[in-house]
Parts: sequence; C-alpha cells; structure tokens
Amino acid sequence: MTKERLERLSAAAGRLLAWTSLAMILCFGVAAASAITVKSQPPVDPASPVRIALKPLDFVPLLRGTAAIEQNDGTAEAVHGLLAEHRCLAQVMYYEARGEGEQGERAVAEVVFDRLAQGTHGDTLCDVVFEGAGKTFCQFTFACDGSMRRTKEPEAWRAAQVLAARLMVGELSQLNGIKGATNYHAAYVHPYWAQHFEKIAKIGNHIFYKAKTLSGPPG
Repeated sequence: MTKERLERLSAAAGRLLAWTSLAMILCFGVAAASAITVKSQPPVDPASPVRIALKPLDFVPLLRGTAAIEQNDGTAEAVHGLLAEHRCLAQVMYYEARGEGEQGERAVAEVVFDRLAQGTHGDTLCDVVFEGAGKTFCQFTFACDGSMRRTKEPEAWRAAQVLAARLMVGELSQLNGIKGATNYHAAYVHPYWAQHFEKIAKIGNHIFYKAKTLSGPPG
C-alpha cells in the first residue's frame, strides 16, 4: 500500500472518528433535552463552538474514550469545526424561524443544506449561513441586521440547538414537499427574484422556492 493511500485512509478514519464523536455529544444532548439549560450569552464569533450545559452529567464517563481525539490535532480541529457547524445551523433556524415551530425551522435548515449541496454558496454550513456577511449583502437577514446583538430567548434557543443536533446526526428525514428548496421569503413581501424560481411550499410564514426545471427539447 502506498504512502499516499495510507494518508488518505488515515484522514478518512479521522473524519469518521470526528463525526462519531459529534454524534455521541449531540445525541446525548438530544436524550437529555429536557434537562438542557442555556445561559444567555453576548454575541460571539459564529465560528466558535457550541457549549451546552447538560444536567445530570451521568453520560460524561461514556465520553472518556474520546480524549484520545485531542492527541490528534487534525481530528480535534475537525471536531471543533463540526461543533461550529452545529452552532451556525442552530443560529439560522433560531433567528429566521423561531416563531414558525419545528416545521418552519426544519424548512430553513433544508434551504441551508440544499445551498451547501449546490456548491456555489460555500463549502461549509457556516459559509452558507453567513454568505455575504461583512461584504455586500447577507443571504440570511439575521446575519446583517443586528439580530445577533440581542439577547436570545432561552427556550427557543435551546430548542433550535437540539433540533440542529437531530438534523446533523440524521435522526430526522427531509421534509415532504420541500426537496431542492434554495430560497424563501416572508409571505408578506414580494421580492423581485421570486419570478425566476418555482414556488414549492408555504410553511408557517415563509414561502419556499427551488430552481425552475428547464423543459427539454420537443420530441
């Protein structure tokens, strides 16, 4: 086996271990959702990792095996990055749809995932969520309008974090009728760009769109 192939296998194993660790951490958070407490925090760098306090802490000994991850700087960095991804996803769901219930928040998350899959909005969830922030304009309003400077509603923020965890570990399937959605707007506005997309769903107070399907040549 070549050195290059060994390096690729090692990197793949590291990523798998990172995902496994994230799944363990976030799944324990979901299992203890009723006991999650989230302290109000001032605005933070969107790349900073999520910190969720869980009570009781009986599950901590089960995570001791992950201490070895810290000995591998590359994998530890990957875990840190995945936790940052979790926070970005929770933020966009909270700020954009916290009043729309679980279905509304999941629909916003679907837009983020579909944009990520397109490959033209960034290479990570955080890239997609904060696209344009600090530059020209934001793809998601909350990233530019000062929303993050306001104190979060503890229960709504807790719910968004738990929902983001469930989505990231694959516990929840895709919402029906919203596959491929890459854009949305509040139902009370009429943006110019909507005519260029196909309307596919109205969930809560938001209308969702996907790219129009191009018709094939006549048979």
